[in-house]
Amino acid sequence: MAQRIVVAMSGGVDSSVAAYMLKEQGFDVVGVTLKLYPEVSRCCRLEDIEDARRVAHFLDIPHYVFDFTQDFKREVVDYFISEYMAGRTPNPCVICNQKIKFGLLLQKVSAIGASRMATGHYSRLAEENGGVYLAQAKDKRKSQEYFLAFLPEEVLRKVIFPLGSYTKEAIKKISQEVGLPLRPKKESQEVCFVSPDDNYVSFIKRHVKVDSRTGTLVNSRGELVGLHKGFFYYTMGQRKRIGIRASFPHYVIGIDPIKNVVIIGPKCEAYAKSIGVTLVLWRKGDGRFLLSAKIRYRHDPAPATVEVKGREALVIFEEPQFAPAPGQIAVFYEGDRVVGSGKIRV
Repeated sequence: MAQRIVVAMSGGVDSSVAAYMLKEQGFDVVGVTLKLYPEVSRCCRLEDIEDARRVAHFLDIPHYVFDFTQDFKREVVDYFISEYMAGRTPNPCVICNQKIKFGLLLQKVSAIGASRMATGHYSRLAEENGGVYLAQAKDKRKSQEYFLAFLPEEVLRKVIFPLGSYTKEAIKKISQEVGLPLRPKKESQEVCFVSPDDNYVSFIKRHVKVDSRTGTLVNSRGELVGLHKGFFYYTMGQRKRIGIRASFPHYVIGIDPIKNVVIIGPKCEAYAKSIGVTLVLWRKGDGRFLLSAKIRYRHDPAPATVEVKGREALVIFEEPQFAPAPGQIAVFYEGDRVVGSGKIRV
């Protein structure tokens, strides 16, 4: 009997081709789509569910829909709002993968009679000394290991990433050759549950009562340089819409939600030589390590010395890095393998 594998299907080209590939390899494939958010958004829509169902029918595989809307709101949306209101910059995709897609969904896999789960993420699994590690995909421009970096080894042993050795262009070509019934979709790096016609500030204001008091803009010396209409309008490294006129560009270099203060300065003041990280995943024990660290998705891993004690890490970069944001995710690499990850706290 063929091994049964559950494929998380979004209705897009990547997960659809992943399901096709696994069926061609002889697996007993079951498609699953998650209903995550009831409002108008960039993804998680009813149209996406129908798209996935249509592909599953084309591939002649079973298809199920799981309703995780309450869990998604509690674990992802509420986290997103609370982090911004605490003056931090969240990464909801990382939390969604950890808690929902590779958390709750993975728990359902055995109930469907499957032993493993696959997704359309561009990532690879690498084995070394008996351990299984997350690794960058062949297509470095599309590699998504950053968003999966909170997944522990026990989860990695239960998942498959069929697209890890392919480029995006190759996957699109396979889709066209097979004739998968896919609708054209725009790719977006924006927060998936925020409507295309909306932004995160108005989203937050619709969902929670926010402090509308005018706050102060100060420079790094604490001198008043202007006023703002809410600290949650700002993120670290932001340059546009600062709200002052000046002879040179200003950037956000600090946020104090308690005092309702936003600190701004020239670009040179937005760089940091070191950061602190509270670890979520770590594979190497205490000590001092020469690794590479990535502090945002669109960022090349930068050489750094990582000093670890318990769940805390001090990261000292060879070269200062631009605008590390508290609440964002730091991912640590040894070569192309992920050996740790956590939340920036500086």
